[in-house]
Amino acid sequence: MKIQRYLKGAVAPIAIAAVLIAQQAVAQETPAADEQTADEGEVIVVTGSRIALRTTDRREPTMVLGSDELESRGFTNLGDALRTVPAFAPPSSSPVGTQAGSFGAGQTFIDFFGLGSQRTLTLVNGQRYVSSNTASIFGPVDAGSQVDLNTLPTLMVDRIETVAVGGAPIYGADAIAGTVNIILKKEFDGVRLSAQSGISSRGDAEEFRLGALAGTTFGGGRGKVLASFEFNKAGGLLYTDREITRSGRFYVARNDPNFPFNNQLIEDRRIPILSEFGAPTYVDIVPGDLAALGAPGENYGFLDAQGNTLVFNRNGDLVPLDFGERHGLTNSAGGDGFSLVPLTNLQTPSERYLGYARGSYELTDSVEAFAEFSYANSKGTELRAQPVYNTWLFGDAGDPDGNLIIPLSNPFLSDAARATIASQLPAGQDFFYLGRANTDLVSGRGSTTVELYRIVAGFEGDFAVGDRNFDWSLIGNYGRSRTKGSSRELVQENFENALAGCTGTSSPIATVSSTCVPFNPFGHQNGPEVADYITTIAHPIATNTQMVVTADVTGGLFDIWGGEVSFALGYEHREEKADFDPGEFFYGVADPNDPTAPRGQYGRSIPIDPVFGKFHTNEGFGELLIPVVSPDMNIPFVDTLELNGAARYVDHSLTGGDLTWTAGGRWKPIEDFGFRGNFTRSIRSPAITELFNPTSPIFTTADDPCDSRFIGQGPNPANRAANCAAAGLPANFASNIVDLTSRGSLSGNIGLENEKADSWTVGAIITPRFAPGLSLSVDWVDIALKNAILSLDADQTMQACYDAVDFPSPACDQIDRDSDGQVEFIRTGYVNAASYDYSGLVAELDWRVATPFLGSQSQVLFSGSYQYIDKLEQRVGAGDLTTLRGLIGYSKHKGTASVSYANGPFGGFVQVQYFGKAVVDPDAQPTAYEYFTRGDVAFVHASVNYTFDDQLTLRFNIDNLFDTKAPFPTPAGGGVSTYYSGVMGRYFKVGAVVNF
Repeated sequence: MKIQRYLKGAVAPIAIAAVLIAQQAVAQETPAADEQTADEGEVIVVTGSRIALRTTDRREPTMVLGSDELESRGFTNLGDALRTVPAFAPPSSSPVGTQAGSFGAGQTFIDFFGLGSQRTLTLVNGQRYVSSNTASIFGPVDAGSQVDLNTLPTLMVDRIETVAVGGAPIYGADAIAGTVNIILKKEFDGVRLSAQSGISSRGDAEEFRLGALAGTTFGGGRGKVLASFEFNKAGGLLYTDREITRSGRFYVARNDPNFPFNNQLIEDRRIPILSEFGAPTYVDIVPGDLAALGAPGENYGFLDAQGNTLVFNRNGDLVPLDFGERHGLTNSAGGDGFSLVPLTNLQTPSERYLGYARGSYELTDSVEAFAEFSYANSKGTELRAQPVYNTWLFGDAGDPDGNLIIPLSNPFLSDAARATIASQLPAGQDFFYLGRANTDLVSGRGSTTVELYRIVAGFEGDFAVGDRNFDWSLIGNYGRSRTKGSSRELVQENFENALAGCTGTSSPIATVSSTCVPFNPFGHQNGPEVADYITTIAHPIATNTQMVVTADVTGGLFDIWGGEVSFALGYEHREEKADFDPGEFFYGVADPNDPTAPRGQYGRSIPIDPVFGKFHTNEGFGELLIPVVSPDMNIPFVDTLELNGAARYVDHSLTGGDLTWTAGGRWKPIEDFGFRGNFTRSIRSPAITELFNPTSPIFTTADDPCDSRFIGQGPNPANRAANCAAAGLPANFASNIVDLTSRGSLSGNIGLENEKADSWTVGAIITPRFAPGLSLSVDWVDIALKNAILSLDADQTMQACYDAVDFPSPACDQIDRDSDGQVEFIRTGYVNAASYDYSGLVAELDWRVATPFLGSQSQVLFSGSYQYIDKLEQRVGAGDLTTLRGLIGYSKHKGTASVSYANGPFGGFVQVQYFGKAVVDPDAQPTAYEYFTRGDVAFVHASVNYTFDDQLTLRFNIDNLFDTKAPFPTPAGGGVSTYYSGVMGRYFKVGAVVNF
């Protein structure tokens, strides 16, 4: 009944509006809208070439999503649509899961072939699009020029073409994995209004979309204009909103040495040594038994008469703490300790306003002027994140992050609590220590608003020289993206003043309120005025600009025996600039006595440096297509044979000159069957963050190779163990950096070089005449990336040290440990030190069949896409390989199959998404993790639609039709994004489209 009420509420306004609009449309007798798509066999400029080709003559593996499929699934975000293409890995950033808060919440960046989102080039109408990635090490994804797909309208999309590897010589740097070209409608006649509403079967995660598209011609058909507007709003979710994430499944180190797995699965993960209401001790340490620290039986917390450790509850009273089943110092299964589940974002709420307009006019019969304008305002909000902590784990008592030192005379301490604590304090001690997770002061909520505008304008035309026809274009492209963040942050000086009863001074940075109100650290008893005094609003801002001018000419050079030799020749100038301003709070405060000294911090965040950089390129490119044999030559077993090549020289203002090129061909023994292949050299230039990031402090976690959970892993476990022993670390060592952040630094590198990839593809295309409408392509793709830029993170730095054959290696100098062996500081930075290797098979099937036996006007479209990953691995220097093939999200086998049925006004659609088996860690032994393997799973989606009088279309969608669950034990080991359909559950959408 509940879901019926929700659906009625969602459907009614859309249906009523649609009927009213339909009546108006009929009264005006306006003709139906017309839209242009690339039909099979049409000669157009396809992605991956500047020479006009038939769509069936593509020379690289190409995956195409049409507007029909977008509408059938009711997609409101192009990132969701591309996730149905098996060759795409889990997105580097999306509205799902934990976010980057005020540095990039809810943004969508795609990752082709799993080589990193910075190695996928995204175009719009064949032109570059300005990036919305924040130029900071704290941004949502790796440094690069990634395009946020949230800023692109779905209603304007004609089709999305994704081409593997071959785009670099055509479009320039960044197309290591491939090129995604989002092709928008160029003409439209009429008006189209659309509305869509969605809700889950649990009655939450509501989504709404309203859109309008209008276009017409003028000047006797010489001019064309169209414009669109789109509004989209989606609700958010926390981990507590779904049973699967609410379960708190988590991997911990085994307690029993005879347990057959190194990492044991627990439910209801808790961290009992942390408390959001306060955990008191009389020594600067954590509460509870300290067996994990080598002191079994010792407990410096306060106890009740039964020997239970006491902590404060919400009301400020001391109550016994149930530790649950402990696993080491930090984790427990069950009990009533601190849980991160209520503080974890599952789906980011978003609100987007998208506008687009295009106009063109034929100045003469051979010259056309055009202009495009795009605007996007996209806001995403991370609902919750971890708070700021005060605990022995992060510092000594009295340090900003260490335990609080509370005098026994604190006026907020109840008489009963004061008596209990006083009775157990050492003689002469009139204070105690208090650990606290300050969830009542800082929720972790953070938002980002991306405001983007882009103008593309130019001239296109044709001319003739003799009997040769040539096409030319001159296009200018300017884009600007501004990402403004907002988050509440704790101001340390005000925190200390409020804790001391407002007897001290306030910070020079403005807070929400300037009026100090004393802070009660026991329980959750503070009013909002306390947090208003203690917190400020931080506003980091990232601004990216891009300017591109492109000129090219294409046409025929001369005829040879197979036909006309075609060419493309052009020049491109590109300028990119990125400016990241952390804002006053994150920047920190300079030492007034020594401006060159390290800056101080207003809160708990380390000072964050601004980043500014720019570069420009001058690029010349050319392309050649040579038809060696054509069908009319009637050569046996050589129906068609053609060769093609392309090259682009990129002169980069910072990294110098480099050449990218491709060479390939296409051979069809018979009309129905053919082969294609190419070899490509691709490049990616360093991003501004990678080049210009100053030495910045960071907080990081890492899988310490010397931790007992990981000492048995690596390329040579015996060597790793020996090196850890040589460093003085015991075999049962428990490293804090695995579960808790440690300090470190990260530096840019102005001496970085271009990444280079050598890639090849070979495949077959089948278009049999005996099955009209059938097209099948199967291609093998191999990508070998060398000199890849990466920030050697803490994991890789530590592996380079403790897996070294010659120990200690230089990497060991980057790691500082304290007397107990715990990591105090680790230095990281950007280097050309990695390699990536991908090889696999991709296949595409499309078959449109007339089915008069299912209805006089009916037809069925079968389509499918498949990827098999043979190799996907990364290596840093000469070190150990990191295997991604078979990892959760990178299953060896992935596929999508769809069936569409149309019969006059009625249509139906069914799609199945398949994810093959996967494992937690492909480089680990099956005994490393309990439940090492995730089973394969398939999610089924369906829709039906009906069109009335060629004007009003109503559509009903169900995502995850059978409410299939994500494989057990998600979310432990990852998989929330990969299996999100199974986390969300069944989801309903209803929509209406009116043309007039």
